[in-house]
Amino acid sequence: MELTEELGTEIIQRLSKYIDVPINLMNHLGKIVASTDERRVGQQHGGAEAVIKSGQPQIITLEDVNMYSNTKPGVNLPIFHREALAGVVGLTGEPDRVMQAAGMTQGSVEITLEQIYIQRQTFFQERQWNYWLQRLVQSTSWDEAGLKQEAAYSLGVNVHKMWQVGVIQTDHPYEAVEAIRIAFKNHDPLFVLPFQEDLVVACLPYIESVQAFDKLTEYVIGVGQQGYSLDGIRRSFHQAKESLEIAGQKGKPAYSQSLEMERLLHHIDSKTMDEISHTYEHSLRALEPFYYETLTTFFANNLRMNQTAHSLHIHRNTLMYRLDQLEKKTGLDPRSFKDAIILQSILLHM
Repeated sequence: MELTEELGTEIIQRLSKYIDVPINLMNHLGKIVASTDERRVGQQHGGAEAVIKSGQPQIITLEDVNMYSNTKPGVNLPIFHREALAGVVGLTGEPDRVMQAAGMTQGSVEITLEQIYIQRQTFFQERQWNYWLQRLVQSTSWDEAGLKQEAAYSLGVNVHKMWQVGVIQTDHPYEAVEAIRIAFKNHDPLFVLPFQEDLVVACLPYIESVQAFDKLTEYVIGVGQQGYSLDGIRRSFHQAKESLEIAGQKGKPAYSQSLEMERLLHHIDSKTMDEISHTYEHSLRALEPFYYETLTTFFANNLRMNQTAHSLHIHRNTLMYRLDQLEKKTGLDPRSFKDAIILQSILLHM
């Protein structure tokens, strides 16, 4: 990892909070790329050049200063990253007094380099995944062969298995994605990625995904059906997104396979929907809230009177009265199959 001016400045800012000694960071050519003394940035450092040549620490006393260009008394130590010489760190001061701090600084710089390296690799890989996902789920044509090749050789994954996709809605996707990754850490996800402005997309192996999405009770989630390889991921994503739009509610994932009728109704042509619904929509919007609850519960219980009354904690006769009133108020009888379909369609589009 090359020790650049940008990277060196970041490291100096981190270390100078804890080490009250002048610090210089030199790159693999001996040039000062960052320093607590900004006037020295850009200068060539003779002590660092000696370290780079020998690979060994270089102690410079007051008597040695004239032997090396642009140096002061102090200690200069090699910085290694992944077994390669990345640069040199130098601490200015009487060598005996700064030696211990120099060793600590050397270790801190190497640890910081590794942390930054991992962060950048993670960021780069996430960008690769996001770009890959964007091309996979786009509504127009997609390059299946190219995406499979990229998955295998650039991302290093095997996509040829069954997958299930969940689309999670959140106001803070970049913060939520870490919590969701932790929740799925034992489920071997293909990816968990922030997507667009308010979504996180998670793709899990189908066997591992069973009930996994039920754990995320603090989010609104849509879950697609299982599918094989890239085409399966693509279809599952669109199913999940549609399920989220149709029936997403906090704490209860909306599973695509449980919403087949709703998904069909969701795709009714908007012009046709408007022609049919405008006659009834005003009456429906004027209903009191408990009528909405009665309707949705009645439909959720497949038009079964006893189950609906039990779910609503009301007497069967009370339910019958409400349904009679709904027919009078809207002109549609929820107990009639055809009228129930129209009511369900209008409620979904409302």
